Amino acid sequence: MNKELPYILLADDDPDDLFTFLQAFGELDPHVPIYTVTDGQELIEFLEGCIPDELPSLIILDYKMPILSGPEVLQKLASNSEHALIPKVVWSTSKRTQDIENCVRFGAAGYFLKPASSRELAELIQKIELIYSAQLQH
Repeated sequence: MNKELPYILLADDDPDDLFTFLQAFGELDPHVPIYTVTDGQELIEFLEGCIPDELPSLIILDYKMPILSGPEVLQKLASNSEHALIPKVVWSTSKRTQDIENCVRFGAAGYFLKPASSRELAELIQKIELIYSAQLQH
């Protein structure tokens, strides 16, 4: 993939969730490159290896990941001026109000529940694509 194109960085340790997301997003907009990592530390290392012009246009984080969780990643990214500007959304199976509030407090632009149906997945992908598209307008 060419990191000069705007792209999404997706972090999730569940291979089924990664596959489902990639397939659904590809059906909506097959032209958007999506890089994947499987834990929070890998995401941080990926970003540290990017020059400013190569940073993703959107980061999607699973809430519960090994090594660094979604909220821990959000905290680390907030302390880096370049990474803090990247819109971040969290997707999770947790409906706990405290989890949602923590993510928003640490800089998440959105918090979405992982969908239970293909219709819910399509709706979620559309919302995420709107956030991605809005970022490209800036």
